[in-house]
Amino acid sequence: MEAAAPPPPLPLLPDSNPGVRCFLDGRFRSAADLATAADVEAEIRGRCAELEALVSDLSVCIYEAAAAYSSCREAAGLALRGVRDGLGALKASISTGVGEEVEVGTEKMQFEQLPALASEVARVEMVREYAETALKLDSLVGDVEDAVSFSVTRKLKSVGDNSEKTHHVVIGYLRNIEDILASVTMTRPQWACLLSAVDHRVDRSLAILRPQAIVDHRALLSSLGWPPSLAGSKFSSIDSGKQAEIVNPLFSMTGDLKGKYSESFLSLCHLQELQKRRKARQLKGHNVGNQLRQPLWVIEELVNPISTAAQHHFSKWTDKPEFVFALSYKILRDFVDSMDEILQPLVDKAKLIGYSCREEWISGMVIALSSYLAKEIFPKQIELLQESSSSDAGCTPYQARVSWLSLVDLMISFDKRTQDLISGTGLLLTVKDDDNWQRISVLSVFCDRPDWLEVWAEIEKQETLDKLKSAMESEKNWSTRNEGTMLEYGSDDYKSPVISTAVQQSLSLLIDRARPIPSIALRAEFIRMSASPIISEFLGYLLRRCQEAEGLTALADDNALLKVSQSINAARYFESTLTEWCEDVFYLEMENLSVNGEGGCIFQLEINHLKEFRVEWVSKITTVILRAFDSRSRDYLKNKRQWQEKSEGPAVSRAFIESLDYMQGQLSKLEGGLNALDFVTVWRSVASGVDQLLFSSILTGGTKISNGGVERLQGDLSVLFAVFSAWCLRPEGFFPRLSEGLRLLKLDDQQVRDGVFTDKNWLREHGIRHLTAADTEKVIKNGVYEA
Repeated sequence: MEAAAPPPPLPLLPDSNPGVRCFLDGRFRSAADLATAADVEAEIRGRCAELEALVSDLSVCIYEAAAAYSSCREAAGLALRGVRDGLGALKASISTGVGEEVEVGTEKMQFEQLPALASEVARVEMVREYAETALKLDSLVGDVEDAVSFSVTRKLKSVGDNSEKTHHVVIGYLRNIEDILASVTMTRPQWACLLSAVDHRVDRSLAILRPQAIVDHRALLSSLGWPPSLAGSKFSSIDSGKQAEIVNPLFSMTGDLKGKYSESFLSLCHLQELQKRRKARQLKGHNVGNQLRQPLWVIEELVNPISTAAQHHFSKWTDKPEFVFALSYKILRDFVDSMDEILQPLVDKAKLIGYSCREEWISGMVIALSSYLAKEIFPKQIELLQESSSSDAGCTPYQARVSWLSLVDLMISFDKRTQDLISGTGLLLTVKDDDNWQRISVLSVFCDRPDWLEVWAEIEKQETLDKLKSAMESEKNWSTRNEGTMLEYGSDDYKSPVISTAVQQSLSLLIDRARPIPSIALRAEFIRMSASPIISEFLGYLLRRCQEAEGLTALADDNALLKVSQSINAARYFESTLTEWCEDVFYLEMENLSVNGEGGCIFQLEINHLKEFRVEWVSKITTVILRAFDSRSRDYLKNKRQWQEKSEGPAVSRAFIESLDYMQGQLSKLEGGLNALDFVTVWRSVASGVDQLLFSSILTGGTKISNGGVERLQGDLSVLFAVFSAWCLRPEGFFPRLSEGLRLLKLDDQQVRDGVFTDKNWLREHGIRHLTAADTEKVIKNGVYEA
């Protein structure tokens, strides 16, 4: 039996399209590929259907453009015919009026018709301008649509075709369109429908053009070898200065490939610049702030693939976040120079104003790292904190908090190093505000998740309180004073205990943790949640110490007074420290925020509480001294006979001297234990209380005072003034009632018998300024005046 004859070979088509031949060669490499002929046929038919649909759409667009052109042409023709008829009528009316028999009424009518005619001419001119603008825009938009369609069609026919030149042509058309639209927006804002129609058609073209340009750019990056392999690579060391072992594809590209990449890079930059102009025009008049600024598209195309490759390694280090930050920083550092040397000149050439490739590269990588932290690392940290409170947890709450704080330490360190990469070249952020700061800070994770910020603040607060608890319970830290803590006024120090400095330093370290947070509002919130409770806890501890001292001895014991004095000194020191902090720019930025409820300094509420504490306990110390002085002076004040007797010896009361000795001793002890400012308040309050007590008990208490009694009173007061002369130059000025009362008692009978001592002029003439007329009358009536 004879074998079957082989099928005849297919005829060669020498005139077939090379692209078709290349396509078939790629699909049918061997005889086994003939089994997929049905799939290839379906693919070809699908592409043909797409092309036919595209041709149909183009036919519809051409028909619509022709109809619009015809309509505009007819409208312009009608308008021009109207102008021609109007001018003919004007010429006829003028010619009929030539001659000697022109009527005045006709001239008046012609004059009145001129404004209407001028308006008609202006309207026709505007119609003509509209028609010309519409035709010009229609032609340019048609060119754009044709170029985009041609590019898509050629892309379908030939996969390897490079369309950068087509992109540049289209971008040129788009720039011309945008120039016309910007001019129309300024001069003819009433043509809003024309602007909207053109923007709609341009948006459709851009919706095809931009993805196509990005796909071409990605293909070029892939041919360059981007992203480079990170597996097993050893990046250069900052300090060693050795070259990285991996090769940067941006440095290694040469020849035609470098030219193609530059053209593609510029195409994307031009597209972004055009998009920025269009958005600025469309949003003109709206308060958009910095919202028009977008990340640089070309840098995004570099960041996305390399960050995706890096995340493959990150997934192996979920328990070792320090490796994640180390690899991220090495990628940042080793490629940042190419941004300055290769890409920045291209961005400048594209006239993209306000963009730094170095900053955009760092920003893109930081945002990618922040996204990974938010999706993978922080949820596990939250889960660890929640599980640590259970009995069967694999770690203690302390270990969970340490893990969280270690992660935050890594983030703060990473931010500092990345910001050094930006400022190390002498450049600053293009716009220094919260939005731009968040772009280069991994701590921006907390901006999107305030609940995580609350967790962080709570952990920081708890750690600080745990460290301060033992320090506040140590009595040695309360008995030992700080040295060199100067007052606002004078030369003495605060005499504050060591514990106040320990709390202040811990608080300062805690607030320093908040400084890198890239949001003023969140920094204020962090301080409010972490630092403010620590201040309140410290103030509560001061209050408890004072209450314990008051409860044991009613502040009558020297140790109790010293304990209260220490607390007052600590409060004064802390109040002064917080007030000084509030004058720093870091805190001034937070003054206008409502986070503290009342505006002003963020610590204003705590400062007020410290001040209220001081005032309350200084007043209690004053009250204790005055009560003890009153108790010891009771016999002296009740002895009314002494003011009517004439003393043979020194005119000084022994009982009064003993009371003054006690008061002087208490004030001297307070002077050594209390800070100077609050001690001044104490002795002045005591002086005022003694002045009121003696004045009401002796001078206005119904006691008759003879000349001998006046001498005794003067002697007692001279001793009183001598006690307070240790703290002031004119002590009598702090006892105004006693001084003026004694002055009234020294008046002779002639000066007071006329009864004019209630007159204001008489009081002023005799130097009486602090006593009322009623008090003056009582003092004078209690005096025994001898003729």
